[in-house]
Amino acid sequence: MVGTRSDPGLMVLSLNTIFDMIKCDQSSDDFEVTCSYLEVYNEVIYDLLEKSSGHLELREDPEQGIVVAGLRSIKVYSADRILELLNLGNSRRKTESTEMNSTSSRSHAVLEIAVKRRQKNQNQVMRGKLALVDLAGSERAAETNNGGQKLRDGANINRSLLALANCINALGKQHKKGLAYVPYRNSKLTRILKDGLSGNSQTVMVATVSPADTQYHHTVNTLKYADRAKEIKTHIQKNIGTIDTHMSDYQRMIDNLQSEVSQLKKQLAEKESQLSIIPFERGVERELSWLDGLSHQISENVQERINLQKALFELEETNLRNRTELQHLDDAIAKQATEKDIVEALSSRRQVILDNIRDNDEAGVNYQREIEENEKHRCKLQDMLNEAINNNGNKTYLHILNQYKLLGMGNTELQFEMAMRDQIIYNQREAQRNLWNLLMGLGVEEKQVFDLAAKQGITIEDWSMASYPGLPYRKQAPRKDCEIA
Repeated sequence: MVGTRSDPGLMVLSLNTIFDMIKCDQSSDDFEVTCSYLEVYNEVIYDLLEKSSGHLELREDPEQGIVVAGLRSIKVYSADRILELLNLGNSRRKTESTEMNSTSSRSHAVLEIAVKRRQKNQNQVMRGKLALVDLAGSERAAETNNGGQKLRDGANINRSLLALANCINALGKQHKKGLAYVPYRNSKLTRILKDGLSGNSQTVMVATVSPADTQYHHTVNTLKYADRAKEIKTHIQKNIGTIDTHMSDYQRMIDNLQSEVSQLKKQLAEKESQLSIIPFERGVERELSWLDGLSHQISENVQERINLQKALFELEETNLRNRTELQHLDDAIAKQATEKDIVEALSSRRQVILDNIRDNDEAGVNYQREIEENEKHRCKLQDMLNEAINNNGNKTYLHILNQYKLLGMGNTELQFEMAMRDQIIYNQREAQRNLWNLLMGLGVEEKQVFDLAAKQGITIEDWSMASYPGLPYRKQAPRKDCEIA
């Protein structure tokens, strides 16, 4: 994506276009261009423009969305300067030699260019952001002959690409069927790309494929990946802010803070005569503050459990579709047994599906394990809360506060479980409808179906809740009821 000065790549060509447009602008507006460059390696974010970057954390900003705390941003004035920074960053990027590639990237890299345009006459600021993402390619250990750390790196690359695929699938469903859960939090990569996938943005995905027959399954998977991405629809609006508006907001904040300081000073003067009871009040305040913090941890624990269950549900739904396609492939291979080329192509696709099913099953086991750990942590937090209630003098108040907050969290879990059941019922009805259409298309009458069902001992009520081959059994994590004081 970078290229050289004589043969520039996609990144440099895009940046040349930005600076050419700035030079051609005939207005008196001021432009400011800044650049940042990061990599996501084994679910850890590093700043490629820092010589010795530590681990960086993602933060949620109410105005800017997802931001990387501590990421260095450099002002640039030409595409050549950015090319220098890219080469510097790439020299620090994690790469290894494999059987398939002598300089294989072991991380995903994101180059972000931010442009501000200040309109002098209208006191307005227009903001734009260009994110150029170089995704590491998916790997198979059998092809790369990786071992040790390289094997673990490849597994992490595939895991983050799977998380991105799950987000793309969910966003495609949103466009077709309405709202759907999008598991952005399953990977650092998907959280960074959230704005590009569903925010106020235009997004282009460049899929690279190989004409070699040995890469057939990779080519098919890549094209399907890109085809699903085409289903995503975004809505674009200009990012315009007014300087006067910002200044008035800042002045209002200063006035409010000064007023608050005056009120606090007045309250402090009134309380000086009550120093004897201050230690007790501070103790109660500390207890309540600690309780609020613990309740917040419980709330986060509940939300984490819901996210894990949602991710597990979507994973099982994906495997259900994989098993259905696998059955169709087996039928097609049996019918085309004499056509060697067709059978080879179908068999290759069948192996891809089997690999996907195996990977998803492994991921499902990991999700189950995380859900069990989450449940253990939940009970531990509840024990701490019960102990705080027993040790505090005002037990009645703390008990009521505890029950109130737990009821709110329980309501959140109940709503999620109801949504899951509705989705399962909807899938069952879809399967029933498709089965009836298939039977009617084969000329089977409804009476024949009921007669056959009666011979098998299946009543009409049983039919409405029949289980279908391949429908996954959802094994819930064992949940013991933690005692509430």
